Amino acid sequence: MYNSFHLIRKDFIIVQKFILLLIPYYLVMGFTNFDNYTVFALLPAMLLLINSCTMDVQHNNQKFLVSLPVPRQQIVMAKYLAILPYSILSYACTVLLYLVAFSAGRTTDPLAWRELLLCIAGFPLLASFYLPLHYWLGRKGTQVVNMVFIMLIMLNFAAVKQLMEWFPGLAGWVSNGTTDSPLVPVIAGLGYVLILFCSYLISLRVFTAKDI
Repeated sequence: MYNSFHLIRKDFIIVQKFILLLIPYYLVMGFTNFDNYTVFALLPAMLLLINSCTMDVQHNNQKFLVSLPVPRQQIVMAKYLAILPYSILSYACTVLLYLVAFSAGRTTDPLAWRELLLCIAGFPLLASFYLPLHYWLGRKGTQVVNMVFIMLIMLNFAAVKQLMEWFPGLAGWVSNGTTDSPLVPVIAGLGYVLILFCSYLISLRVFTAKDI
């Protein structure tokens, strides 16, 4: 766990300049499209993950990391653990966006925190597909994979509304915090964790077998 902490710290160091550019860009873009501010919550987290993985490939960081006395398992685990701070930063950026809009009189509505959490929850799911592809394709496929996932981020705007139409129970939870059955969120949570765990196992298997 100690090594994982330093690996996550390494990721934040290599994207720190990107963060300084991303936050003001995100605030300006979100403020001009404030009617859909919750769906913008996915953007900072996913761009940070894509940027950190791209920098690793471009600077051959993986080759350096495997030369250290650190198991490959911890290298992969650190990428998955970094999902949490990326999500927290994305949540904080969106709350800051809301506060700016509220102070400027752009809105008087309370923070739609349930819808915001739902959008941010989409980030680990996207990451669970992105990271195995990142480890599998490496340098040759990085640009293609990044382009595909940036397009998926853009499609997220329509996907949230579509989910509300497909799952009325989910729309009810977003609106008033009620669910048709307490079993539904439990099953959804277990499925969510299972997807992340399977993704981690695939990434670990690919990275362990890879000749770097």
